[in-house]
Amino acid sequence: MAEQQTSILIVGGGAAGVSVANNLRRKNKALDITLVEPSEKHYYQPGFTIVGGGAYTLKQATRNQVDLIHSSIKWVKEYAVSFQPDQNQITLQSGQILDYDYLVVCPGLQIDFDKIEGLSDRLGKNGVCCNYSVDHVEYTWEILQNLSSGRALFTQPSMPIKCAGAPQKIMYLAADRFRQQGTSEQVDVQFF
Repeated sequence: MAEQQTSILIVGGGAAGVSVANNLRRKNKALDITLVEPSEKHYYQPGFTIVGGGAYTLKQATRNQVDLIHSSIKWVKEYAVSFQPDQNQITLQSGQILDYDYLVVCPGLQIDFDKIEGLSDRLGKNGVCCNYSVDHVEYTWEILQNLSSGRALFTQPSMPIKCAGAPQKIMYLAADRFRQQGTSEQVDVQFF
């Protein structure tokens, strides 16, 4: 009697989803693995604070998604919009339904800067930075390089956030930068 193939559906192609997919493939070549991820680019977001701190570039934290997913894993380039766990199915943005035996859900968080009034209009200018966004992370390093006096405010939003340690990590990197350039007495570093 032939063994039935087990299907595993993974929603999310960030560091977690790609790692799970590739590790499962290494452990069992017979698994039918499908990864649902709409993005062509893969950003190693844990590295974004290092980009903001100047020790890494955005280019170093960016890969083509196709280069990270094992060729035997089926990649569906769409968004999952709903889950039907009682039927072992998900629905994609196109309306297509995918079935699975096992489901791994790791889509990450969707940042909505518009939830804070006025934030979208201010990000990326006038010293307002964010290390959680590919569109703004390089601006953090630009500001830190040019800040030689004044106040540097670092904030940590309430949960859920992508990485609770990131706001502190960038603050420590910035404080070290100010120390190295001899401006730590002129820059008042505060954390809220």
